[in-house]
Amino acid sequence: MSEGESPQRITRSGLRQLAGLMAVHKKALGLGLLALILVDLIQLLIPRVTQIAIDHLARGQATFHSLLLLGLGLVAISLAMGGCRFVWRYFLIGTSHRIERDLRRDFYAHLQTLSPQFFDRTKVGDLMAHATNDISAVRMATGFAALAFIDAIVLFCASLGIMLSMNASLTLLTLIPLPLLTFFMARFGRIVHRRFTAVQEAFSRLTERAQESFSGVRVVKSYGDEASEERYFAERAQDCVRENVRLTQASGLFDPLIGALATASTAILLAAGGLRVIRGEISLGQFVAFSGYLGLLTWPMLAVGWVVNMLTRGTASLERLQKLMQTEPDVKDGAEPLPARAGLEVRGLSFAYPGTETEVLHEISFTLEPGRTLGIVGRTGSGKTTLVEVLMRLYDPPAGTVFVDGVDARRLKLHDLRSLYAHVPQETFLFALTLAENISFGLDDLPRAEVERLGRLVQIHEEIVSFPQGYDTLVGERGVTLSGGQKQRVALARALAVKPRILVLDDALSSVDTETEARILGALRSARGLESRILIAHRTSTLRHADRILVLDHGRLREQGTHDELVAREDLYYELHQMQQLEEEVRRQAEEPATPGRERE
Repeated sequence: MSEGESPQRITRSGLRQLAGLMAVHKKALGLGLLALILVDLIQLLIPRVTQIAIDHLARGQATFHSLLLLGLGLVAISLAMGGCRFVWRYFLIGTSHRIERDLRRDFYAHLQTLSPQFFDRTKVGDLMAHATNDISAVRMATGFAALAFIDAIVLFCASLGIMLSMNASLTLLTLIPLPLLTFFMARFGRIVHRRFTAVQEAFSRLTERAQESFSGVRVVKSYGDEASEERYFAERAQDCVRENVRLTQASGLFDPLIGALATASTAILLAAGGLRVIRGEISLGQFVAFSGYLGLLTWPMLAVGWVVNMLTRGTASLERLQKLMQTEPDVKDGAEPLPARAGLEVRGLSFAYPGTETEVLHEISFTLEPGRTLGIVGRTGSGKTTLVEVLMRLYDPPAGTVFVDGVDARRLKLHDLRSLYAHVPQETFLFALTLAENISFGLDDLPRAEVERLGRLVQIHEEIVSFPQGYDTLVGERGVTLSGGQKQRVALARALAVKPRILVLDDALSSVDTETEARILGALRSARGLESRILIAHRTSTLRHADRILVLDHGRLREQGTHDELVAREDLYYELHQMQQLEEEVRRQAEEPATPGRERE
């Protein structure tokens, strides 16, 4: 946003949104505000008590008994203020933290509804900035800023009313700086709003840079590129510093100006009020009381800067959050329940990623009956992964192209449709938990015996029990302590734990040797509860026992059939099969020790 743009309309919208968040907790806020108002009203008694004491002393009417009573009255006032202050802090500040909790929960829940397309185009650092800085700024706006705003209004109105009743002309004189206060508040409020938005955007870029560097730290170290990463991060950090300094400059100028205006009011009181005391127009006690009420009136003037600063930050942050929260999922939920059978049918499926015109899939048609195994093979970039992602509606297929037991997949409830599948991609992700917790992820009641059964099913049980802590071994962030093949098998066990009806293996055994892969696939063919399997593979040996194999080429279904049928056709599948057999033969010969005769040759 440029300096010349006016965010006033946005700020008003943000204020309405802040009010909407607070309205949910209106009972707690009501009790807190009542206690806050009581504190302010009780606080107004202090200058009056002070006036009485000083006037009695000035007139020679003071006695020990009267002064003791006035002192005890001040103590009682302080105790009452302390009790009410505890109540308003408990309810008002506590409510702001509950608003923060609700907002963070809703923010996370909304992210779960969004489709992969959203995360393809949104940086992680931006989301992290939303979840931390932005939500904290909203908490400050709904907590401290809101209570300071109410506190300032009550004190200002009450103090002003009492001052007018005491001496109207003196009150009007001390309020001369007020119009300047209004001007500076409006001017600097807009500047703070713009610059805080820039600060949040700079923080998003910094967070994104840090997240990317930490995630790719092994690549950075393997290339010895630490210096470049440090330079890139330093540039983002410098941007963040620059924007924060610009914000501090605005805030640093705003707050002293407000303080100077408040001090100007005190100076006017000393001059005009002192003259009235000398002339006998007001008593010394009235002057002191008037000074006390002006002090109470000064707090709202000082609070204006603080409140405007926090409210502009809060509205700017809430606007950023609401913009994201209003993002509609690209994949809409259906209304129909899942059919009893899990048979799949694809009719003339053509698909291009949102925002592009190039078709990744073109006129694909096939069926997968329950109890069958479907293989998908093709060169890199032929659309294999895209096809299964469309089947699961991670990306939305065109209407009338994907069916489950004759029902258009777009009409089915998303949760039900996706519960059909368990997807194991080639690039597996493990959480920084124990092996047992990764396998039983999302299933808190999964018995240890079942975890171990799944470990045996995917041929990793013996390796796990050889670890010092067995299934209680922590795998580290993203499973860094495991080999590629081990991570793939743990991910496969996790997929089987949810008892899917259709298991999708997207080249998920590429890091496993062929013998282990064969044993796993043999076990999967008889796995209980598993109706169908979809195997995406580069190795044709993986698909040898599939009931039907789809051969994709540049997004088109070039051929389909069983392994033997496709080999007999001597087309693309045959070429892939022959090439892999040759590579396997070369690998075996390289691993075999040379004979003495061959060494002499």
